[in-house]
Amino acid sequence: MMVRFFYNILIPLLIPGALIRLWFRGRREPAYRHHIAERFGYMPSSLGPGADIWLHAVSAGESIAAAPLVEALLAQGHTLVLSTTTPTGRAQLMRQFSGRAVICYGPFDAQRCIKRFLNQVRPKLALMIETEIWPNWMTACASREIPVALLNARLSERSFQGYQKLGSMMGATLRQFSWIAVQSNAHANRFAALGAKADRLSVTGSIKADQVRPADYTEQVTLIRTKCGHRTLLLAASTHPGEEQILLASFMALKVTHPDLLMVLVPRHVQRVSALQTLSAQMGLLSCRATLDGVAEDTDVVIVDVMGQLLYWYGASAVAFVGGSLVPHGGHNFLEAALCGCAIVTGPWVFNFEAQAEQFQRAEALTLVADERALTAALETLLVDPLIRQQQIDRAQQLVDESRGALDQLLIGLSPWLPSRAVTPR
Repeated sequence: MMVRFFYNILIPLLIPGALIRLWFRGRREPAYRHHIAERFGYMPSSLGPGADIWLHAVSAGESIAAAPLVEALLAQGHTLVLSTTTPTGRAQLMRQFSGRAVICYGPFDAQRCIKRFLNQVRPKLALMIETEIWPNWMTACASREIPVALLNARLSERSFQGYQKLGSMMGATLRQFSWIAVQSNAHANRFAALGAKADRLSVTGSIKADQVRPADYTEQVTLIRTKCGHRTLLLAASTHPGEEQILLASFMALKVTHPDLLMVLVPRHVQRVSALQTLSAQMGLLSCRATLDGVAEDTDVVIVDVMGQLLYWYGASAVAFVGGSLVPHGGHNFLEAALCGCAIVTGPWVFNFEAQAEQFQRAEALTLVADERALTAALETLLVDPLIRQQQIDRAQQLVDESRGALDQLLIGLSPWLPSRAVTPR
């Protein structure tokens, strides 16, 4: 296959560029310069004799989504290698599973790298989360008769159009999956159109609906509320460049009639904290970093400067705007906001979660806005009227409850391939 031939020539040529990019990103976030050898397939010494299952989640969001499944597999006694691509994903996995699973970066999709990785890990089953479709990974697993499942799978219309350009290579890669468990019928149709086998496609829903609050949830939420005093928290979650200025402008308009309002910014990428402090100052707002500074009476904006805290800030906030949606990024999953009892507002760009957004809109469980003026009006309504806010929260939580069950379906669907030697829970 010609496309595959050129792909295998191109990937090794791109690796030096990827290393240069990691090095430059490491100037702002040093974690990008760490554990480089793992990206070439060299495993950490903590691996031991190998693992039953290899699970790959590209970044923090996917790692969070996979957490209920990982917990279930660990409870069954399986040994796991958990890989990711980003420092935020690695940090998230370390927080949740350090000491219980081997955690590393996934290898580049180059033949030698994946071969080296599999020689050391020797998994009996490989699990990919959401949209991790790598041709050489799949071929290497197939050559060793390692079944691979794509779980909690989703494919936006934009991604679908991009994958179409790869032609037959994408279809051949998808047909190597033993099972593809997708979040919705729309995603299933796109995978099928790319060449996935219909008899290996199942709609199981989103595993994020099966997420449970961490053991320290109530304690951490109480600490946040104590830190912020009497202030009403307006949360801007997983924001991207181009959104924060709009959100801060809306906050300034609301501050006129809600003087106790406190804006909480949680950028998608924590290395942008300094830039957000500068932006706040330019707009005449006094900001502080969540982990370094106290929240004074005249503080306008709290900027969350550490990963893994979003769930707690959802729980402490009255209203949350879910980012990546006022700019054409495609939005972020808002099941966590619903789980924590937060009224949800989002922008128009939600194509990464279109089925979920449509479901929540039909149930009037979120407010979708088109621009800054609509954003300010929607936030004003939710802040002024606690009855409307609570009705929206109740409807969202009902949808979460109705959506649970994906984890059970995944475990049942995986049962033909799960290693049998794990018999005693750890």
